[in-house]
Amino acid sequence: MSLLSPARSPHRALDPLSYRTVFIADGRAGRPQNGDDDCPFCPGGREAPAPYGAPYAFANRWPALGEDRCEVVVHGGHESGFATMEPAQVRQVVDLWALRSRVMAGREGVRAVLVFENRGAAAGATVAHPHSQVFGLPLVPDLLRSRTQPADCPLCRAAGEDRQVSRSPGWRTEVPSAPPSPYTVQLVPERHVGTLAALDPDERDGLAGALRDAVARLDQLFGEPMPYHLWVREDTASAAGGGDHLHVVISALLRSPGRLRILGAAEMATGLLFTPLSPRNAAAALRDAS
Repeated sequence: MSLLSPARSPHRALDPLSYRTVFIADGRAGRPQNGDDDCPFCPGGREAPAPYGAPYAFANRWPALGEDRCEVVVHGGHESGFATMEPAQVRQVVDLWALRSRVMAGREGVRAVLVFENRGAAAGATVAHPHSQVFGLPLVPDLLRSRTQPADCPLCRAAGEDRQVSRSPGWRTEVPSAPPSPYTVQLVPERHVGTLAALDPDERDGLAGALRDAVARLDQLFGEPMPYHLWVREDTASAAGGGDHLHVVISALLRSPGRLRILGAAEMATGLLFTPLSPRNAAAALRDAS
């Protein structure tokens, strides 16, 4: 007899002791682990459009949040990544993120939008083909709550030279002062703007260039594709850009060659993070990885 109860629709649960919110989606346990030979995102695959061309988006068949709240964005070919894609194709991904984020924000019951990418099996990706996701959240998590205005925005001030990594037109790449993993970078637009959809064409080109440069540096660090978690921090409630300062965070998961950055029990229990590398030393290593 199976020990599994029938799958329920994704639902939210609240831990009465820690007040941590957990979304439970039984059905996701059965989603396939696809290999290179049966990739659903390659030409002829289950999710691939015909004809096959530019980056594309579709509704996730195994949503974590319920119907019409989870989408997948496929970036390019099976072996592509931001570091090796053509600038125009990375720009297409940026445009698709902006479009799907705006559409998701307009759906009933969505209070926050999260664009994110898990790169590599070590980061939790079940399909190797490069892709990201768009979630429409029914609540605003504490870490996504608007906390600043342009007058007192810390991101409007560039990091000190010891934490700067590189620049693209209209954007800068830097190591945050309190990084969640040893090699973390944040991509920040020079203009205080709140959402992807509010970026002008030049700023979208700049973001595409910053993405290519940042991922290439991370890949160069240890001579292999860096598994990472990427997320876009945007204020979808302030499309005019009056709220929080939009930025993209890429948190690399290798702390040294072959050694993963894994959260320990103390970090999981408390929400506190501990890192063995200073931001200035991380930035220096990334500057050298040109």
